[in-house]
Amino acid sequence: MRQIKEIIFIGSGNWGLALASLFSRNRPTRVWTINPDLANQINANRDCPGDFYKCALPESIVVEEKYTCAFDEDSTLFIMAVPSSQVGNAAAELGKRTTRPVVVSVSKGFDARRQCTMSELIKHHIPNASVIVLTGPTIANEVAAGLPTRAVLAGDDLMHLAMVKETLSNDVISFEVGRNPSHHEICAALKGLVAIAVGTAEGLGLGANIQGILMTEGIHELGVVASFFGIPQHIAHGISGAGDLITTCISADSRNRRLGQALADGLTLDEALAKVKMTVEGVAMSQTIETLWSLDVSIPLIHMINGVLLGKSKDIRTELNDVIAAI
Repeated sequence: MRQIKEIIFIGSGNWGLALASLFSRNRPTRVWTINPDLANQINANRDCPGDFYKCALPESIVVEEKYTCAFDEDSTLFIMAVPSSQVGNAAAELGKRTTRPVVVSVSKGFDARRQCTMSELIKHHIPNASVIVLTGPTIANEVAAGLPTRAVLAGDDLMHLAMVKETLSNDVISFEVGRNPSHHEICAALKGLVAIAVGTAEGLGLGANIQGILMTEGIHELGVVASFFGIPQHIAHGISGAGDLITTCISADSRNRRLGQALADGLTLDEALAKVKMTVEGVAMSQTIETLWSLDVSIPLIHMINGVLLGKSKDIRTELNDVIAAI
């Protein structure tokens, strides 16, 4: 069995920096950036390294341009922490330099072109990789501040799953384990659309009562989609499904919720994304949702929000009220 002696993060966004700060207590940790300018910028501002990430970065973490240092494939744990839109390219790049890495995927999203989850996308580019998924209710700034939460580690290789759980053990995130990564990833990807819906309700001033109703319907529709994909209900209603959905809906730090508020203000999707200034993973499910709707999967709330994202909605308030009246 391998022994992990070093952790390398591929990606230096909020979530990557938060996890790097946490896991660097366990192993020597490197954070790889896309270019030397970004590495220099983070290193020069370690007390506040990002526009949204406000926690100091431990001096023990090495921040550097990707692939400027050598690594031992057999003793390195790679953590893929780039936005879902970049996972394919990042995995292909890693696959040119290693054939059987152990990779933890922490990107919550869906590849619309290949219609696959992030762990499946990584395996597409690196067939012999062992991929573990980390997902659940994990707001980056809360984790960085040391506030407790719980997450799922899911993988189909039991030996590597146990090794990763031991390597990442900490006093902030407690872990439960699962065997089917894609089940947890699909639930995590769907939750973003519900959070966008709740954000629109907030932006329209519809109040907490309606937001609670939308969350309830969202959990129901999550269960409907889970059944369609053969995902057990205990996963849909567990921490990687309903738990993550509720957290994303209520957190002021939620990018999906803030996107919904911006859309309610009348901004186009591109304008709203520019205002949020961060990748919003919920948008990546649009094509899949339209396919499910065409197959008569009953998800009226998620379908309505998908129409907003695709620019098909003429009046968000009216359409949201119509959905609420019908559920």
